[in-house]
Amino acid sequence: MKPQNLIIGLVIIQLVLIFSSFSILLVMSLQEEDFADYVNTAGKNRFYTAIILHELDEFSNGIISESDVDSLYNEFYENILLLKNGGTIHEHELDPLSDIFYDDLILVENKFVEFHDIAELLKESKKTGEILPEIFYIEHQRVEVELLDASETLTVHITEEFEKTKHLQETLEIVLPILNGIVYVTMMYVIFRTLKKEGKQLQKLEKLYTIGQMASRLAHDLRNPITVIKASLDFLQMKYPEDKIIQERFVRMNCSVLDMNHIIEDVLEFAKAKELNLAKHSILKILSESVSSLNVPDGVVIELPKGDVEMNCDERKLQAIFVNLVVNSFDAMDNKGKITIKIDDESDFISIHISDSGSGIPEDIISKIFEPLFTSKNTGTGLGLGISKNIVEQHGGKLSVKNNPTTFTIKLPKK
Repeated sequence: MKPQNLIIGLVIIQLVLIFSSFSILLVMSLQEEDFADYVNTAGKNRFYTAIILHELDEFSNGIISESDVDSLYNEFYENILLLKNGGTIHEHELDPLSDIFYDDLILVENKFVEFHDIAELLKESKKTGEILPEIFYIEHQRVEVELLDASETLTVHITEEFEKTKHLQETLEIVLPILNGIVYVTMMYVIFRTLKKEGKQLQKLEKLYTIGQMASRLAHDLRNPITVIKASLDFLQMKYPEDKIIQERFVRMNCSVLDMNHIIEDVLEFAKAKELNLAKHSILKILSESVSSLNVPDGVVIELPKGDVEMNCDERKLQAIFVNLVVNSFDAMDNKGKITIKIDDESDFISIHISDSGSGIPEDIISKIFEPLFTSKNTGTGLGLGISKNIVEQHGGKLSVKNNPTTFTIKLPKK
């Protein structure tokens, strides 16, 4: 993944985490308020049970009226309905109690109905003067205890859930800031690494630009003296045609001058990329002409592709790439081995593969071979592969390499 995409991803994760953290903690804070109201409301059920028992005794003794007892029953039942259906409490809207407490709440409601029915019998006997049997009071006491137990169980279960929620909230209040911190530190680290890498790349480009400008000037300045030396050598060769020893030296000197010209051409090509001269050409024809222009060692076999593809390209520049790659293969194989060239005609691209039977490129330098001025040879400028890569990229393509066997792949788009 590209550093830029990774940074964008981390920023999005950071924003999502921040938003989620605030949302989760806000929701849990509201839940905490609700649970506090649930616990208080459920706790009132036990209170109402106890006070109604007291009020029934007061009613039996004629101290309070029947309406006072009914009023308490109504408050008790309203309290149960508040838990069951939700409503307003302390100017705050309370949602219905969660389904996980449904069985406990229904049990409280059922016991309340039983308790209310027994109380109604007690009030009726008070009016008629009927004496209730002992079994009535035993049943009354049983329902009373069961209502108290059911109310207590509901309150305990709500309290336990409240404690769990509170504990989870406290944990999240610790964990979420840590997660946000980890993402933030990671993002800062990636940004720092990216800026550092981009800074080094910029320094390298500035350095290469300066070197390129200086090299371009030197190349131009050297061309005139080399032209004079070449003309002088040609003249001397014609002047001493019979002297074999001198002629051999002239040949060596001419080769050296030719090498110097090649170096100058490489420097100029690297320093200033020229516009492409695009036209429709046969790739097989360019490959054949490239190989024909070379002095192929006796120990090297070159296998050209069977098929052919035509495409818009700069013939001369592609020929320069093929020559450079094939000559590099000669050196990699010590002038003994086989070079295989293949063409793959894909839907949107044309791929040209140049493989050799050499020992391969050392893994510690394979990632550097396209860098300008990098070379593993004793001679050369280290610009050949860099120039080749630039030409391929000018065509909108990509130049890559892999080992086992050593294969350079030129991938060019069909245009």
